[in-house]
Amino acid sequence: MKKIVVSLCVLVTLGLQANDIALDMKSMRDGLQEMQDGFLYNNSKSVVSGIDKIEKVNGSLHSKESIESFLPQDKKKLVGVTLLSAKSLNSDLEAMREYIKQNKMLEAAALHSDVMKDCTRCHAIVRGW
Repeated sequence: MKKIVVSLCVLVTLGLQANDIALDMKSMRDGLQEMQDGFLYNNSKSVVSGIDKIEKVNGSLHSKESIESFLPQDKKKLVGVTLLSAKSLNSDLEAMREYIKQNKMLEAAALHSDVMKDCTRCHAIVRGW
């Protein structure tokens, strides 16, 4: 009986972590969409709002423990690459924000592809692309 209870607790915890990461990734996707729409419709406030959304989630991905909590078992050895992706994403978002403050929208928009590359690098690891 005790084993069943422990097993259920583990499954519920893993399920909640999977749900949390799914919600976090949805928030990041929403931020990317808002950022892209801001560039397409000449709305720097939307770009900054998108940056804020992405940074909020990305801030929780700067520790080995937080990343290991959602990486598949066979991918945990790649936590360092994932950490680098999160740090690179943060750097690209900071640079984008600075360009927007200087009203250099072309330079800020050019960083959008770097942001996508940072996201895709992590997804390639987690999803086994």
